[in-house]
Amino acid sequence: ILLYGPPGCGKTLVAKAVSTELNVSFMSVKGPELLNMYIGQSEENVRKVFEAARASSPCIVFLDELDALAPRRGAAGDSGGASDRVVSQLLAEVDGVASGEGIFIKESIL
Repeated sequence: ILLYGPPGCGKTLVAKAVSTELNVSFMSVKGPELLNMYIGQSEENVRKVFEAARASSPCIVFLDELDALAPRRGAAGDSGGASDRVVSQLLAEVDGVASGEGIFIKESIL
């Protein structure tokens, strides 16, 4: 599910309300918090988020401010391609989620 809108319009509130209504766990992860200065650590942070989500399944994982983490893949100026690696790891983890294993909500601002 993609929630798209300006800051402060209630995207996080909607995601929390959905998790409450469905009576499932809720994890909110800010995209920039996944980044780490050490090579490989950012990808490990992504894996840890998904491991925690699987451990508390069923779970909604709300990926907040993800567009700030990776505005455009392959963009110049990224230190060593860290953002591209994190996005690739995120895609691999989401792709690996079995049907019915979890619900993911990604938030994006205008």
